Formats: sequence, structure tokens, C-alpha cells
Amino acid sequence: MNAAEADLRFPVLAIPEDRGEWADVWGPPTLDILQRCGPRALKDGLQIGIEIIDLEGRRFIVRSVRRVGRDRPLLRWIVGFLLAGPQYRIEHELEPLKPLSLEETQEKVCVRMRAHPECWQDHELTLPELLEGVAATRTIGEIHALLSLDDFRVP
Repeated sequence: MNAAEADLRFPVLAIPEDRGEWADVWGPPTLDILQRCGPRALKDGLQIGIEIIDLEGRRFIVRSVRRVGRDRPLLRWIVGFLLAGPQYRIEHELEPLKPLSLEETQEKVCVRMRAHPECWQDHELTLPELLEGVAATRTIGEIHALLSLDDFRVP
């Protein structure tokens, strides 16, 4: 199934396989933004293997990604290309996984954060403060808000 068919509840947490520089926790806030990415992410298949966890704890793994066009009409795409590089509209093929509880989601996020502290050094809070904050959240949406997560629109 694709992301639209999955009827994801946004914002989602996107936790990639551990691939060094692509180790951060991502947080596309809408389906529209989830379905966009830059050429490098597309070419390198960086989103394949990502676990997507929605606000209800439903979890999916990205099995494939395919480009379906530009992310906006041609003239706006050209301007965006000149200013920040191209962005493409993509479609994910998702496989459902066992849902996670809030506690399991918090632990999964904290494990990734501890494994890659370098991804959090530019945050206004320290890593221990962020870990404590994640553990204190009451919803998956609060995790997203606390961490000020980026989305996939990278070069």
C-alpha cells in the first residue's frame, strides 16, 4: 500500500535504518511533505527501510520509493531548483508492522538518539534533557514537537 492508502495520522515519526549520516529521527508533518524529497535521497534510496510511526502508534516500513513527478508546477519548480535544488514528488510502498505503544515508541526514539548524539548537538536542549523530555511525553505528537524534527526535503 502507499502512504495515502495507509491513512497515516500526522505528524509522523520516521526512523531510518542506521546508515551513519542518515541516522536522525525525521518528522514529516503532513502527507504532502512526506511525499517529497531531494534527488540525493531518491538516488541513494535513503528512505528505503525507514519505519514510519503515526500518531496512533501504527507502524509501517518503507519497502520502496518511486519518483512520480516534480513537487510543484514547472515554473515554481524551476525557481525552487535555482534557489535550493530540485524536489520531487514520490510515492512510498509501505508494509504494515505491529503497532507500537507510546512507551515502545519513546524507547525506540531514545535508542536512536543515544546511538547518534551528534544529530542533536544543534538543538537548544542538551541530549540528557531531550531524552528526559521524550520519556515524559504523553503522545507521539509531543515527541515530534519536543524534538523539532526535520522532514525529508533534503538536497
